[in-house]
Amino acid sequence: MNIGVILAAGDSKRFGGYMHKQYLKLNGVEVVGYSIKAMKVCEEIDEIILVVDNEEFDSQYISNKYQVKCIRGGDTRNISIFNAIEFIKQNYVCDKVIFHDSVRPLVNSSRFSDIICQLEEYDAVVTADEINDALVNINYGGVKRNDYKLIQSPEGFRFDKIANFKFDNDALAIVSQVESVKIKTIKSNVFNMKITYPEDLFIAEQLMRLNYYSVNHNELFLCSDVPQRVLLLGGSGGIGLAIKDFLIENNILFKSPSHRDLDLKTITVNKIKEYCEDFVPDAIINAAAVYYNDNAGLSNTFDDIFSVNVKANEILIEYAKTLESKINLVLLSSSSSTKGRENLTNYSAAKSALNSIVESQARILASQNIYLNAVIPEKVNTPLIEKLHKTKINTRELLEPKDVINAIMYFSVAKEYGRLVHIRKGL
Repeated sequence: MNIGVILAAGDSKRFGGYMHKQYLKLNGVEVVGYSIKAMKVCEEIDEIILVVDNEEFDSQYISNKYQVKCIRGGDTRNISIFNAIEFIKQNYVCDKVIFHDSVRPLVNSSRFSDIICQLEEYDAVVTADEINDALVNINYGGVKRNDYKLIQSPEGFRFDKIANFKFDNDALAIVSQVESVKIKTIKSNVFNMKITYPEDLFIAEQLMRLNYYSVNHNELFLCSDVPQRVLLLGGSGGIGLAIKDFLIENNILFKSPSHRDLDLKTITVNKIKEYCEDFVPDAIINAAAVYYNDNAGLSNTFDDIFSVNVKANEILIEYAKTLESKINLVLLSSSSSTKGRENLTNYSAAKSALNSIVESQARILASQNIYLNAVIPEKVNTPLIEKLHKTKINTRELLEPKDVINAIMYFSVAKEYGRLVHIRKGL
């Protein structure tokens, strides 16, 4: 039996809040909830044990909400680990065990799976990071930073190698108490951050949304498959024209309505059906957008911008539901969605709203065989860009339309959903 242990008994002294940080909400879910969900998805983990503080143990709130077994922790991390090991010895026949900190919420199930797989060959598998900053002792004397590692969770072990764990040991890394064993180190990354201070909570919320695509590594989004029939909106713009060229070059059937054929300001599901007639797309790509500078007036431009950049996409989603077959929706957002841009108030707000629609709807739609994603390019070298910004822009700042094609076409067939994929110049 393989057991996953989540350590959630910390008192959050450094965090400084009036609630333990593991129970605070992170994008609407308790911090500890992400680790629980990741372990539940991991097929290699047979049982999950949550080590909690006395208040949580007595209330059983998290235990009931997530249907997970809870045990009482201790005053120190090592006592909590010891309690978990003793509980396992008394109640299970355990082969492998993984320990993870509840306040490292960005972990995914594949990391747990990889550790358990590696434990077939190794006695211990630990997550470690190199020290990149200057390292000194307490007297500011220099030391060789290459002689040290930062140990993080998750840590995985063959259970018999840690069965004699001592709670009064000063070492905080579990692996430090395991001697004469074969140890595998796996590299950490920025997504394994720990929630220690209040600012970390807000950083983690943004990291959870981060997907980026490097135009210098196009093979990441190369796909041998292509859609058979595409409904392309915004086909007359710079990116739209590049998409059209790709569709023609690859002999992909498509329909690309003009503004007269299908006005996105007044679009409805029935109007889309009337335009498509017997043409049933298996991918919808919306590259259409309306831009206005703030000088045109915020209230004057609001309805046009939100009708095209927000409401039209919601109608495309409703249309996709009527098809009752697998379909991919690829929506074009903008880097303006990451932070409101001066002189582009309504445009920035609309693109932020579009991103929220993708995040809110994607999982629900995927259960209906509809795969929704958004590609978020930086400024692209099209005739509209200088019109929008009212100034000459150095092409060094601009992506070329072809830079975004691979990502768009990849998501027109992939069974991925809810991704906001950033494409930036220079990456």
